[in-house]
Amino acid sequence: MDKLYSLGFLLNRTSVALGKTLNNKLQEADIDLPHSQFVVLRCIYYRDGLSQLEISNLLFKDAAAIKRTIDNLEKKGYIERRQVHSQKNSIFITEQGKSVLPEAFKIAEAVVGIALKNFSEKEVQNLMNALNIIYENVEKS
Repeated sequence: MDKLYSLGFLLNRTSVALGKTLNNKLQEADIDLPHSQFVVLRCIYYRDGLSQLEISNLLFKDAAAIKRTIDNLEKKGYIERRQVHSQKNSIFITEQGKSVLPEAFKIAEAVVGIALKNFSEKEVQNLMNALNIIYENVEKS
């Protein structure tokens, strides 16, 4: 195998390709939600009320990048910041944010379907297990 195509290279290439494909499909559907914003909005949808730092940690993303993404989502009216108890700026999804997600979820699911179209259910499960094992091995080191 060509040394260029290391595990890290292949994982990154796949991630980038999935993101680009999702961006294209969302644009085709006139959904103003790039992949980077979709990932954050999806996180907030499932875990409403998190802080920027918590979102950053959950998504393994740089805090500054998450801040920019949250700023953009707030400008679009998809999320809002609220102070809850002593925690500053908890992030909540708005009704407008919720309204854009059903179609975005369908598109994201279709993109995953494209990526996995030649895999059996067992192969998909094995792939998911292998990726989790790789992650756990790296985290333990």
